[in-house]
Amino acid sequence: MYMTSAKSMASKVTWWHIGAILLMNAAVVVAEFPASGYNIQPETPAPDFLSSPLNVTFRRGELAILRCSVYNLGTKTVVWRRHEHSFPLTSGSLTVVADDRIQIGHVDFKNQWDLMIKNVQPEDEGVYECQVASTNRNIRRLVSLTVIDSKAEAMEITISREQYVERGEPVTLHCNVTGQHYTPDEIDWFRNGEKVTSEKHRRVKLLKQLSIAHKTFTSILSIDKATMEDSGVYVCRSSNMHIANTKVHVLSGKDTAETSNKKRGTYHDGYADEHVSSDQMKSSASTIRQATFAIICQCTLLMFTYCYK
Repeated sequence: MYMTSAKSMASKVTWWHIGAILLMNAAVVVAEFPASGYNIQPETPAPDFLSSPLNVTFRRGELAILRCSVYNLGTKTVVWRRHEHSFPLTSGSLTVVADDRIQIGHVDFKNQWDLMIKNVQPEDEGVYECQVASTNRNIRRLVSLTVIDSKAEAMEITISREQYVERGEPVTLHCNVTGQHYTPDEIDWFRNGEKVTSEKHRRVKLLKQLSIAHKTFTSILSIDKATMEDSGVYVCRSSNMHIANTKVHVLSGKDTAETSNKKRGTYHDGYADEHVSSDQMKSSASTIRQATFAIICQCTLLMFTYCYK
């Protein structure tokens, strides 16, 4: 009985020692870490820029947009400035210069912080800087803005040459405009000073072809069956007011014959006909004078013969 009790006591003491040792070890492990260690947060990634154009071109008067997209911005601020100036144009979503043309294009919870310049002018041309302001480091991206003066933009414009067509035949005119820096926006057609549109002129078709690579805009004016009203001076005008003109002659049957005679060299204009008529009149007058003179001579001879009898 005493042996059993001794064994039971030894077993209790052993498990008590084991438990005490484990608690002591746990206390040592906890003591090695400060209380603040449990609040350690991972390091925040540094802000960086998303891909966007670094060189942009706009025409005078357009809305110029300079793209800047930043991710991992956190609580930091995006600032725009001209690269050669230290004073900022914008800070966050606020404009800090006295220029109501300048504003920031930003949507909450989005990465875009685009600089927008309304009614952009040649003096706005230059290099702009999109910067992430930080106490530890400055991250910036440079964007180059080019402004084209549309009025000074060199354009090459060509139009079909003068045409002669018979009534009922088709008419086709081509107008090609090629830009130096950009493709023209539009081409307008005029006939005898009046604007030609497909809506107003049902028989007229206008086809447009655009080539961004070659900076060329082509407009084709076509009429399936020409009438006499389609004759006149046709003008094509580009969006920056460059013009070219040509003539269309719609011929009736008589006009066609005269045009053919012109080509063969057998056509006589009114001046030639007038000379022909004048020569004929001179010849007839001379014949009449000769006949009158002969009659007078015969009458005189008869009178002398009668008097001497």
